[in-house]
Amino acid sequence: MRIGRREFLAGAGAALFAPPAWAATLSLGGPAFGSYWRCLLPAGTDGVAVEAGATSLIAALDAELSPWREDSALVALNRASAGRWMAIGAATQACLEEAEAVRGLTRGGFDARVGPLVARYGFGRIAGRVPRGGQFDLNGGTVRKSHDALTFDPCGLAKGHALDLLTARVAALGARDALVEIGGEIRALGRHPSGRAWRVAVEHPGAEATLAQRVVRPGALALATSAHALQGHAGRATTSHVIDPVRARPAMQTLMQVSVLARTGLRADALATGLLALGPERGIALARKRGIAALFLQRGADGPVETMTCGFDARILA
Repeated sequence: MRIGRREFLAGAGAALFAPPAWAATLSLGGPAFGSYWRCLLPAGTDGVAVEAGATSLIAALDAELSPWREDSALVALNRASAGRWMAIGAATQACLEEAEAVRGLTRGGFDARVGPLVARYGFGRIAGRVPRGGQFDLNGGTVRKSHDALTFDPCGLAKGHALDLLTARVAALGARDALVEIGGEIRALGRHPSGRAWRVAVEHPGAEATLAQRVVRPGALALATSAHALQGHAGRATTSHVIDPVRARPAMQTLMQVSVLARTGLRADALATGLLALGPERGIALARKRGIAALFLQRGADGPVETMTCGFDARILA
């Protein structure tokens, strides 16, 4: 189905809303991590408080986790010498713990230690090499590296964590019903102002116009999508920015896109990245084995070929 850019707001497909309900909805948004954040709320919500909370949260996470800022805590960690215990923020600790968990869950399909490989292909700025067997040891609010060259690249899961934190912030401000998005990753609270469940559009990959591949009812789950084109890039990417850690090279593009439903944005974001990196055969097999609800879109002669795993199909509305 064809949806205009404006109506694709927050991935929610505003064209799918009944006009009276859309008129009763407050739309907020702003920049976030080189992308954007957006939030749909019932009219009458304190939008000023939501915007202030979102702005302060994103600024704090950027200062902690950005690989593009020379003054970020992440850059200091990546430049630290091996064996030295360093204090880290709560977001860094959460992302490090999840990165290790998902690396094991995906058998190395997701690996946040391959930032130097991403940079080697022109998509990042974490310089250096990837040491074999490198690991981060966590102890409370501190961490130490096993190798001087070991680095951490949170770009495959930081948006998901930010989504979780922003959703919690919105809820703490009293919003019982909301749809929250950061750069294509989405979580919902409660119900749409019309009283129905929130509906989210999964975008058709690589289309010149904005098309919805599927419309999903996420419920209380987070929805994350990973594709080969960088945010803001239209059309097919000649080289993927997603690295296959097992093969130490850009992921093959026979698997065009993966969307994952999970209990947290942090987990959904990391899994979508890891499954895309693994490719269709390894990714689909692993999702089925691990019970991951995912939508895989493979390149076909007449357009994307869909495979759904572990209950994703039960969430499809159209």
